[in-house]
Amino acid sequence: MQAAGLSTPTPDAVTGLAKVERVRAFDLARGLAIVFMIGVHVLWHWGAPETWTTPIGQVISFLGGPTAAPVFMFLMGASLAFSSRTSFSSLAIRGLWLFWLGYLLNFLRGVIPAYLGLEARLVTPEQIAPFTLPWLATAVDVHHMAGLSLIALAGLRVVTRRPGWVWVTLAAAVVLAGPFLRGLEFGTPLLDGPLTPVLGGAPNVYYAVIPWIAFPLVGAGYGAVMARAGDARGRIRVFRRGALLGAVLCAVGIGLFVVAPPSFDVNTYWRMPPPYFVAITGLVLVWLWACDLAVRHVRANRAFTFLYGWSANVIAVYFTHWVVVGWGVGVFGFRAQPLEGALLGIIVAIVATALMARFAIGLETPLWLERRFAPRAARSVVTVSTEVSVG
Repeated sequence: MQAAGLSTPTPDAVTGLAKVERVRAFDLARGLAIVFMIGVHVLWHWGAPETWTTPIGQVISFLGGPTAAPVFMFLMGASLAFSSRTSFSSLAIRGLWLFWLGYLLNFLRGVIPAYLGLEARLVTPEQIAPFTLPWLATAVDVHHMAGLSLIALAGLRVVTRRPGWVWVTLAAAVVLAGPFLRGLEFGTPLLDGPLTPVLGGAPNVYYAVIPWIAFPLVGAGYGAVMARAGDARGRIRVFRRGALLGAVLCAVGIGLFVVAPPSFDVNTYWRMPPPYFVAITGLVLVWLWACDLAVRHVRANRAFTFLYGWSANVIAVYFTHWVVVGWGVGVFGFRAQPLEGALLGIIVAIVATALMARFAIGLETPLWLERRFAPRAARSVVTVSTEVSVG
């Protein structure tokens, strides 16, 4: 059954905005996105390179691509349409906090374990190449991009009041300009340094704001349509029509691949050229429809409850899983496991993340910051969701 409205508003795990109701298909998709991220990150960090190209490895890599970070960012935008209004400062402070958490995570998952491993001679610089301590410290990942994107969306929300076609049009402009803007440098550290998470083309800039902010922009437009649909039947129609549009976008994306074949590798995925964005957006729309079918036709079960819990605490879970992966190298080795070892590692990482993430609940933003910047009417809602189990 589709989720009914909740009597008490609950803050979204990423944006912090109070939601008067939940869309369980969104929760399922976001919970699965984290599971898929764990799978691909364990495979690439604990599994030997030859495991990546096996049929199972390719499936894990695919699930960790279109149905992972794009879904996460798409739903971050969609949550804006299902949330109460809030001040620009509340969203901006949350975005800055997420951005800071990204650099904290760089040290906890990368710099510290790598330094200790090198000092103890458990690994050599050649074994962990191309990773170096400066590389790990300055890497730009989902946390950084999500935080800066949230700040930008907060400003756009003030100007336009609510998501709509303006946001979708802006997303198209960002995607088209992305190949020209990504990697752009001005020749001065005063500009190039601060703009690295936005435009950076360095090898350790995985998810830059340009063009990845296009996913939450489109997601916000989708969420606005979903919010206006009203009852459950209306939302089913939106999911269905979204899937049809998604199928068309997938076909267009494939056509663009044929006309101008891109490179099919992870670096191209991170830079998200227009054909990739079109095809992946189509896949996201189809995937959300599939998740809606699942929550409507599959009985409630422990797996769904587990995934809903991870969705409700997605920042804590995402942060924790990277710490598990980074320190797990000391046990499983860096890119040393055969396929069987990597698959076992994925199970171990999921269990370890579930056990440890409960201690990181509320990591999205400290309560004192929430209380300081939340509007008075919303302050009573701030602490509502911090007690949800993560499985």
